[in-house]
Amino acid sequence: MRLDPVLLEILVCPDCKSSLTVDHDHDELICNGCGLIYPVRDDIPVMLVEEARRGDDDPATSHPPATPHPPATSADSDPAG
Repeated sequence: MRLDPVLLEILVCPDCKSSLTVDHDHDELICNGCGLIYPVRDDIPVMLVEEARRGDDDPATSHPPATPHPPATSADSDPAG
């Protein structure tokens, strides 16, 4: 992975605005604040919270976050309804 050092100086976590650490072994950027891990694909950092994973996730088994479901309405929760 080859990233421009100037780019690395200005990049911050889009979630908490903390600095990032490069993980060359896994082609990732790790947030020093909240711990989100951002992938680097074809030497381009993917700085989208939706594409990040938590530090305690296993990269071999992690999946993108599930799409949240809309809140249930009163008709949905009423079995007679």
